[in-house]
Amino acid sequence: MKYKTSVLLTSLSVAALAQILPAHAETVEQKTVERIDYICERGVVVPVTYIKTGDLPAFAVLDAEGKMVALQWHESLKKYVALDEQDSYRWAEKDGQAVLSHLEADHTAKEVTLLSACRADDSEE
Repeated sequence: MKYKTSVLLTSLSVAALAQILPAHAETVEQKTVERIDYICERGVVVPVTYIKTGDLPAFAVLDAEGKMVALQWHESLKKYVALDEQDSYRWAEKDGQAVLSHLEADHTAKEVTLLSACRADDSEE
């Protein structure tokens, strides 16, 4: 009886995967990845890789202060927010202009601007 149950569960799992994988593949195909370097004050370069779903922002990965930071788009804030709440970087970008800030993880929860005059480097185009 255990063998039949195991085979049935395995068959159901395979059937479920067969349903999920094509849908997942369609989702992956719709995602676009774009890399943009931003030149900020004092010549600081911030490389950012955007992952979008269709035309909508979804995620970004940037290099800030010597570390890679993964961020997720927050529509209500109109900016990307770090996935790590304890090291909460913020990246606000619009029309090739961007600001990098950091939200303190203490009781003040004060957002501090790190780089404010960032612009997309379009010299490679």
